[in-house]
Formats: sequence, C-alpha cells, structure tokens
Amino acid sequence: MTDFTAPHSLQQLEQHLQRDLEYLGLPETPWLSEKTYQNQPIYDVIIIGGGMAGLTLAAALRFSGVQNIRLFDKNPPQKAGPWNTHARMQTLRSPKELPGPALGVPSLTFRAWYTAQYGEVAWENLDRIPTAQWHLYLMWYQSVLQLPVSHQHELVDLEQASLASSGPTLVKLQIQNPAGTQPYYARHVVLATGMDGLGGPNLPSYHTHLSKQYWAHSSETIDFSQHTSHHIAIIGGGDSALDAAATALDVGVKQVTIYMRQPAFSQINYWKALTHSGHRSGYAQLQTQQKLDLWRFLFAQPTPPARGTIQRLLAHHALQLIPDTTIQHAQVVDNTLSLRDTNGKNHKADFLIFATGYQTDLARRPELKRLLPDVQRMQHTELGAQLGQNELPVLNSDFSFVQASNQTGSPLLERVHCFTQQALLSVGKICGDIPSISTGANQLCQAIVAQLYRDDFDYQLEQLKHYDELEVSTEALNALYRNTRVHEDVM
Repeated sequence: MTDFTAPHSLQQLEQHLQRDLEYLGLPETPWLSEKTYQNQPIYDVIIIGGGMAGLTLAAALRFSGVQNIRLFDKNPPQKAGPWNTHARMQTLRSPKELPGPALGVPSLTFRAWYTAQYGEVAWENLDRIPTAQWHLYLMWYQSVLQLPVSHQHELVDLEQASLASSGPTLVKLQIQNPAGTQPYYARHVVLATGMDGLGGPNLPSYHTHLSKQYWAHSSETIDFSQHTSHHIAIIGGGDSALDAAATALDVGVKQVTIYMRQPAFSQINYWKALTHSGHRSGYAQLQTQQKLDLWRFLFAQPTPPARGTIQRLLAHHALQLIPDTTIQHAQVVDNTLSLRDTNGKNHKADFLIFATGYQTDLARRPELKRLLPDVQRMQHTELGAQLGQNELPVLNSDFSFVQASNQTGSPLLERVHCFTQQALLSVGKICGDIPSISTGANQLCQAIVAQLYRDDFDYQLEQLKHYDELEVSTEALNALYRNTRVHEDVM
C-alpha cells in the first residue's frame, strides 16, 4: 500500500516530490529542436533574474518540456532576490497558507518544506513565514528542481541578432561575469529583475547635493552597526521605512526619526482581497473604466505596517514618528545633516535613509537602451494617463512589450518579456509577489511555449511524420487478419 503520510525530513519530502511529479507526468520530455548560431548554442529561453519570479518561470518551462534554458543573476550565490539582502522584515506579510511558486504541486509548497523539517505542530503555531526561512526554501526549490542559475552574471546589452537568412527573431545578450563579457543567444528573453528592473530607486532631487557617506536608499545593504552613535532620519512611511527603523534600533542605533507624509498609518491591507481566482483570471476581461475604478481605489489606500514590524518597534523607545511631514531639502552643515520640511521647520540628523520606493524609467537601464525608443508607455493609454502611471510599459498578455505607435515594427519586442511588478496595469496582479506568482508564471510559460512551437513547426511536422512507436504489433494484426479470414470462409 502506498504511504501517504507526511514526510519527516527533506530527504523524504524530495522522494514525495519525485513521486508527485511522476504521477503528473512532469517534466514533459524535451520536444524542441536544438539550434546553434555562430557555433554557439541557441537557448530557448534565457531568464534574467534568479529570484522567486525567475525560478518559478524556469520550473514551469521545464515542466512543459522546455529544458534548454538558462538563468542569469547579477548577485552572488545565496543573494538572489531581496530576502537575504534588503528585505529587513523578520516575517513575510503574505499569509502562510498561500501556495506561492508551487505550480500546483503540493510537495513544492513552503508548507511541505517547513513541516518536513519542523512538523505539523510547528506549522500550526506559525503566524507568518520568517523571511530567513523563505529564503532557504527558495534555495531548496532551485536545488531540488535543478534549475540552472549562474550567479554574478549581469545583463549589459540586449539586441536583435543579425540573421543571414529569414526566420524567427533571435535575441543576442551580452552577459558580464567575473571573467569578462560573453555573448549568448536565445529565442526568448524574460526580465525577472524585481522592483528596480525597469528603473531604479526613487530619490528626491536634493540627494545629488549630498555626499554618499551621509545617505542610502532602503534597497541598499546598510551596516547599521556603523551608526550606533548616530541619529538616523528615515524619509517615508511605508514598510521599508519601518523595517529599516526596526533593524537600526535592534542593532542599537541611538535614535531614529521617521518623517512620513501621511497623517497616520492605515490598518487594512486591501491588496490581500485581490488574491482570488476571479482577479487572476478575469482582469484581462475588464473594461478600461472598471480597471480605472479598481486601481484608483487601491492606489489611494496606504498599505498598513506588518504586525511583526509593529511588535519590533514597540520594544524600543528611541523611535520618533513625525507624521504629515515632507522633507523638501537637505544639506550638510558642520558634518551634520540639516533637513527642512515644507512648513519651513528644520531638523537635524547624522545619516539619512530614503525609504521612497522605486521609479520606473527605462532610460536608467543602459542594458535596455535598444528597446527604449520602441516601447509603448502607459502615458499614451487612457488607463495610464488617468492613473498618472506614465512611464510604465504597455505589455501584451504574454508580458512582451507593445510597440510604440510612432515607431516601425521591432521584432525584438515580441521576444522580450517583462515578468516584474511593472506589468501590473497590463496583466493584473499576477506577478512580482507571492500570492499569484504561479498564475503569472504559467500564463507566461504557456505563451512562450506556443510561440516556440509555432517557430519550430517545420521541425515538429517532420518529427510527427517520423513518429514510429507501434501501438499494436505486426503479429497481433496478422493474427486478427487470419482470424477474420477464417470467419469469412465459414460464412
């Protein structure tokens, strides 16, 4: 009798996973042709980014029989994604029950990974997933599925390859690694590059007048132990601001002041109500006015602080919150930061952290410079213009970039897919975060697979014609024929 009891170790879980995949017939047998260009292999898909989004898509592709893939991540091993770098919260904000990147496979869920090591009682007692545990889970996910991530490999250029004969567009990438820069070729490229992948940190203009020793953006690695005798000022009232404050105070920083524009913190996270299948499947069918109504409401609602962060901050008494305040200028006077708010009031600090989010601006990404002139921006759509989201790219349902109306056709655009949070207005909330990452990965995977099949059709047709697996043996058919002739003679 098959044992369906819960595994009590990662080794047992991995055995369960292999059984689950076998029952599902996964991964499919590779079915695409292998090609080269200038004596180099052509990859079916190259994914830029080895964090959660890139790994989930890679797994979906491999399950679909697309094995000839590569993932490149610019960070060192164990540093892909934010979880072990600048994600300073101690626990995730998403409910622990969400399946995340499991792609419908129970033994790939965080719950399966966690309970295999700590048991069901520990799971029941767990409130939210510890960030460090989530990072370890993603590392296991990559390892157990044997996803080919090359670290310290950074995309520095991307262009259409010059083909000698007509055929599907090929993408040429220049990838920089510690040994130098090397070209790679792919049929499709996916940008799974996180929050700043299509831009960079959102910084006020006055930051250019400050020496870098006096400030950092919250997305940077900050050694708070170097600031224990300092007064740190943080601009911003979102999660990253509060997490930075909590981390600084945990280390022993003397004082932290948060300047926040809003008068108070909100208490309801409305985005959590957007994780059901209706939104995942139905957003594309909404009329423009319905999308406007949806986003206008959500964009107007500040996200509340996480419960765990509040508890961290309550343990300290060196935190000052100054609400309803916008810092409009900063300068260094006698080795001290002098800050001035919009009411004309002055403030002082030793170090400044901009917890001000990210800005979408393709011009800030030199590796995407060849795409820049051809990409349609949201400012040219009713949805983007009404919401003030001017710089977001307009994407197709397969996450590829839409051609700007004033440009001639660029075959490259349909081969490059944006699998980041900047896809929000185009495809809905199905990428970039935990709740719907499997939905987005499957949608993108299916679209890429369809295009790969179309481009590879001549080969596929030949494979079909030469398919030679016998359903029934010659002996069995001959026996049938003999038996039939006997009955004919009798009749």
